[in-house]
Formats: sequence, structure tokens, C-alpha cells
Amino acid sequence: MNTALGQQGVTAGPVDTVVVACCQLTPTLGDAGANRERVADAVCHAVSFGARIVVLPELVSSGYVFEDRAEAAASAEPTDGETLTLWARLAADHQIVIVGGFCEQAASGEVFNSAALIDPGGLRSVYRKAHLWDAENLLFSRGSTPPPVVSTAYGRIGMLICYDLEIPECLTQTSDPETVI
Repeated sequence: MNTALGQQGVTAGPVDTVVVACCQLTPTLGDAGANRERVADAVCHAVSFGARIVVLPELVSSGYVFEDRAEAAASAEPTDGETLTLWARLAADHQIVIVGGFCEQAASGEVFNSAALIDPGGLRSVYRKAHLWDAENLLFSRGSTPPPVVSTAYGRIGMLICYDLEIPECLTQTSDPETVI
């Protein structure tokens, strides 16, 4: 009999195991090519240890500490840009799920602090950070949709970005008994 969270007497159904890698990378501000290379290396390394879900940092595509909105916009990419195209290829090649942060250039011209969830089938979801912290309001537009929960081959994954974790409503929207992460 399995126990949930190590609690005595609390039984759970069969436990499926999935290896999740949280890759801590230091992107170079404004050097998308170098950042894509770092991500590809980190993903391949994680896969070599059996990872099926790879989580990348906030704004890993661009770096984080922008001087102003113009600098953020210069680093932003659309969802069909080189970064997410690479992530989609990596996800397909390794049959994994990648969740990572990128500086998004929306069709409207707005720039968002976003996260993408990509699986072997391609881009599944983009979440635009809704709760901008401190000076982020000067750099990014605020997302307007609730954080998604995406069903994948490895379980349901709730998507939040950094400060969103401090907002109780976000946690409520992304947590249910079936959500893995």
C-alpha cells in the first residue's frame, strides 16, 4: 500500500514516477543564441539522467534584468520564433515536456514575461505572467488569463511564473488532486 507524503495511514492509488529536472541556468542578457545553446545543453543533460519533464527558468531566453521596455522588446520573440522552435524540436526528439520562460513579442506589439509548455506534439500552452513584481510593470504588459493546467503524457502541469506563486488565487487555480506540478 502506498502512502501519500509519507503520512501514516493515508493511502493513495498506484504511484507513477516521472523524473522532473529543474534546470538552473544563468542566461546572458540579450544573447538569445547563447541562451538557446545553454538550454539545449541543459535539456540534453537532464534527459541523460532520465528527465521526462524539464523546467527552465523565468526569461531563460533573454535574461532578466532589462534597463527598460525597449531593451525587453529587443529581446522578445513571437511564439513561432527560434527559441520555442528549438524547444519543440528538443521535446519531439527526446519525447519530453519542456516548460520554460521566454520574453514574448505578441502580435499586438506588447511584450510579456511568458512561459511556454511544449511537448512532442509542439506548443501546448503559453501563460503570460499576470502578477508583475516591482519594476516589471515598467517592462512588460500584464497577462490577463488565469494560469493554465495542461494535460500531458506525464500528468497535468499547472503553469505559474515566480511572483504568481505568492497569489493564493493562482495556487487555487492550478492545484487539484490530478495536477503533477
